[in-house]
Amino acid sequence: MEIFNKFSLDKATELIQNAEKIILTAHLNPDGDALGSTLALYNIFKKQDKVCSVVLPNNIPDTFKWMPSCNDIKIWNSELEDEIKNADLIFILDFNTTTRVDKMQKVVEESKAKKIMIDHHPDPQEGLCEVYFSDPQAAATCELVYLFCKGCNLEVNLEAARCIFTGLVTDTGCFQFNCTGQRTFQVASELAAMNFDRSEIIHHIYDSYSEGRMRLEGYVLSQKMKVFEKYHTAYISLTLAEAEKFGYRVGDTEGFVNLPLSIETVKFSAFFMERDGIIRCSFRSKGGFKVNTIAQKYFNGGGHDNAAGGKSYKSLDEVVSRFLSIMPKVTKELQD
Repeated sequence: MEIFNKFSLDKATELIQNAEKIILTAHLNPDGDALGSTLALYNIFKKQDKVCSVVLPNNIPDTFKWMPSCNDIKIWNSELEDEIKNADLIFILDFNTTTRVDKMQKVVEESKAKKIMIDHHPDPQEGLCEVYFSDPQAAATCELVYLFCKGCNLEVNLEAARCIFTGLVTDTGCFQFNCTGQRTFQVASELAAMNFDRSEIIHHIYDSYSEGRMRLEGYVLSQKMKVFEKYHTAYISLTLAEAEKFGYRVGDTEGFVNLPLSIETVKFSAFFMERDGIIRCSFRSKGGFKVNTIAQKYFNGGGHDNAAGGKSYKSLDEVVSRFLSIMPKVTKELQD
């Protein structure tokens, strides 16, 4: 069924019109698509007669602190509980299950606010929202946010356009991933017609790293990347102590999981990092090799066919050992 059908759009429009207090939220460790989605809608709603807030589970990377209205973002703490509970409408953006908002999960689930989900991850949580705009074929949630705004006759202003373009750029790898379809380019084309400085956005995302971050990347590539030719697989593991030697800041390791895929023979890449008391697991692949099933079965996660993630409460060494033990099994189709 077409997700942007008249019934769903009319229902969403009615919910927005009847709401005075709106909460916009996205997943833990927000990336460009999560921030683009929330801030795009925030920059639209704040120009209407709405009380609107962006509430996120944790801090955002410095890479994105230039984004329009970024300074208005509220980071979750218990004092925000009543604000969420008393909201009329909550937008669930760029995540499909409340486990992705970490410590906010209970209050989001228990809030009596109506909920609208806009997301591109498979298998959305049932019974959570009044309206779902969920499409795993979309390159980015920002792609869907733009189409949602058009369908609901919400004016996409210049600030919102810059936010949406940010999400498109980051989740498509500058439009290079296979998920980038005709509709994605159509949205990008319509955004480009608004004449904002697109090169400035690219610069903020990819050309504004600290010296420490660049040296950390060099260390990871020279000392921490392990390549297994037989399995066409590589992985990187990193302790927090190692990262902090290079002045680590949140977001500095964004994209590290993709680095081994630049090797011609590597088709499956994993990145494991110790952070916030758990091990964050990221998986990427080329072609038809699916990593979301690996993330779901072995690492308490999920995601897209070629991009997925998970977590573990075991030690980094234990997580790496588990990965090495399953590698021969899960990469059978890649083996020569």
